[in-house]
Amino acid sequence: LADPYYLYLRNYAEQYCRDKRIRTLHLLEQGGVYRADLAGSFEGILAIGIFSEEQIRTLHRLCPKLVFLDSSPDESRFDSVVLNYRVGIEQALDSLLSLGHTRIGFLGPAAKLDQKKRPAPEVRRQYFIQYMQEKGLFDPAFLLDAPMTAPEARAVVSCRLESGEPMPTALIAANEEAAIGAVSAARAAGIRVPQDLSIISFNDTVLSTLTDPPLTSISTHVEEMSHLAVDLLSRRVSLGADALPLKVVVPPSLIQRESVCPPGR
Repeated sequence: LADPYYLYLRNYAEQYCRDKRIRTLHLLEQGGVYRADLAGSFEGILAIGIFSEEQIRTLHRLCPKLVFLDSSPDESRFDSVVLNYRVGIEQALDSLLSLGHTRIGFLGPAAKLDQKKRPAPEVRRQYFIQYMQEKGLFDPAFLLDAPMTAPEARAVVSCRLESGEPMPTALIAANEEAAIGAVSAARAAGIRVPQDLSIISFNDTVLSTLTDPPLTSISTHVEEMSHLAVDLLSRRVSLGADALPLKVVVPPSLIQRESVCPPGR
């Protein structure tokens, strides 16, 4: 819940439930036990984010009518709504290449927890590497490993700028927090965004419109993802726990704003 992305998913889901006159309860975990924040029974569970195998078993014991939003830990058993990260990265890279960028970097962690909370390579970074390798443009020196928070991303970009090592002309950031950190580091070093460094963010919440300059961003369609998950849960409650599980894969969209321009302009 410290990540604005997940707060948006939850808030949109709750608002959609209110619109459909569906009552919601929050399940709070303490010591491996989930408890409802209000008294009352519930007919289904919408699980937002990633969960360990033990957490999934615990949720399933509480209620087998279970839908996952932003993860798909077992598509043979559970309904889920997830994002097609590959499409988003390819859209961003296609846009940068069409503008003439060839020195493109990625800002984000090398590893992250997978859909069952196990350490794994970060998927956006992996798709970035694969696509750039296919184009013959991959340069490992342009992988800037940084946590997905603004202060830590700023520190990594600042350190790189101070080192005097070659910089890419464009960066794709793993999320908005990292992108905001990169913009801040560039400004402090006298680097202009986008004239000297183009930056593309991932997620496209309202934060992307509030930065200076506003961020070109890969929209994850958080509102639509949340609505789809609630609709899947309504279907699951209606059909029962044994109905065929569905997995919805949402394609992101690139939203053009002012943080990107051709290189060397």
